Amino acid sequence: MPRWTAPEYENPLAVVFVWVSTLLPWEVAYAALPGPGVSVLFVRWPFFHLRRVADLTGPASELSVALSLGAYQYQAGTTIRTGYLVWTVVSLASLCLLAFSVYFYYREDAVLARLDRPARLVGVALCVTGLSYLGAGYAIYTTGFGGLHVPVGALFQLLFGALLLTNDPA
Repeated sequence: MPRWTAPEYENPLAVVFVWVSTLLPWEVAYAALPGPGVSVLFVRWPFFHLRRVADLTGPASELSVALSLGAYQYQAGTTIRTGYLVWTVVSLASLCLLAFSVYFYYREDAVLARLDRPARLVGVALCVTGLSYLGAGYAIYTTGFGGLHVPVGALFQLLFGALLLTNDPA
C-alpha cells in the first residue's frame, strides 16, 4: 500500500478531514419549479440546509435555513421524505464523528491507548457517511426533486476516507 503521509501526521489529518467534511456542504441542488421563472437552490450541510426560492421574473425571493430534523418534518407527506430521513440519520452519525474528532484532537494519547489505528476508523466512518449522503441525495433526486444535484461534500468525504484507509504508515 502507498504511504502518502508520514505516520506522525496521519492522526492530525484524520481530525482535519472530519472538520473539513463538516464545513463542506454535502450537496448543492438547483431546480426550476413549475411556473414562469421560479427556481429553488438548496445548499445542504451535514446539520442544516439553506434554501433559496427565487422568482426570476421579479424581485421576489425567499431565503430560509432549517436543521436537518426540521427539514425532515417539513417534508411530511411528500415523496422525498425518505431522503430527508436518511439525511437526518446521517447527520446524527456525522455529529458523533465530529465529537470523536474533537476528543481525538484534545486527547490523542488516550485514544491511541485504546485503538491501534484510529485514523483508519475515521476513514471507515468518512466513507460510510459519504456513501450515506450520496444515498440521501439519490433518494431526494429520484423521489421528486429533480434538477441538478452536485454532491460536493459527499465526494470529498469518500476521498478523505479512502486516503485514510489506503495510507500505510509503516
